[in-house]
Parts: sequence; structure tokens; C-alpha cells
Amino acid sequence: MLSCPKCGSKVREDMNFCPKCGTSLKEQVVTATPAPAAPAAPQPPAAPVRVEKEEKREKGEKEEKEEREEKEERYEKRESAFIGPLIGGAVLILLGFGFYLMITGAVSWETIGAILFIIIGIIVIAGAAYAATTAARRHPPA
Repeated sequence: MLSCPKCGSKVREDMNFCPKCGTSLKEQVVTATPAPAAPAAPQPPAAPVRVEKEEKREKGEKEEKEEREEKEERYEKRESAFIGPLIGGAVLILLGFGFYLMITGAVSWETIGAILFIIIGIIVIAGAAYAATTAARRHPPA
């Protein structure tokens, strides 16, 4: 067990600072023998105000970053929120148009079903492509 060169308290070899007085142990030579038994005068804490200010600043920066991320996430959700209703509306219009053609006798039920599924698939693929290009624009590869 080693001892601190300033206050004489016991420290481990892997420590960077003295747990009692805060002296840097890397810059100074640490003695392997205990210091004299003379009681050391209590040292004032090493700039607690500075540490508190740094902690508050770091906490403030972390909170600002979290707020910024939340705002970006809300914006992204609003930006792409219209895609679902748009696709749903297009599907309903197509269904209505298909049923109209079927009722008037212009085409048969089998033909309308096949055409509607093809058009709905095209709309879904177009929506997915739009979402992918929007995401790629917002988050380009590093």
C-alpha cells in the first residue's frame, strides 16, 4: 500500500488522486512508506464551486441536447404523418371507382379486383419510396 506525499493517507497504486486531499498522484512520486505520524492540518476542499459549476453546465448541455432531439423527432413525425391518410384516401377512391365501373357493367368483378390490387400495390410502393428518399435526405450516410 502506498501513501500520499502531501497528507500521508494510504492510496492504492491504480489511483490518480488522493481520496482525502485530492492531490494528483501521477505527477508526484508516491512513497511506499507511511509519512510521519504528525497529524496533517485539514485542507479546504479543492474548488468545489468550480466542480459544481462544471456539473451544472454539463447537465444543462445534456438537457438542451435532449430537448433538441425531442423537437427533431416531433418534427419528423409531423412531416411524414400525411403519408398514411394519403394512401388510405387513394385506396378508397380506387375502390369507389372500381365499384362504380362494376355496377355500370363496364368491367367484371374479377377484372376490377385484379386492377385494384395492382394499383394499391403501386401506391404503397410509391409511399415507401417517398419515405425512404425523405429519410435519406434528412440523414445522409457518414
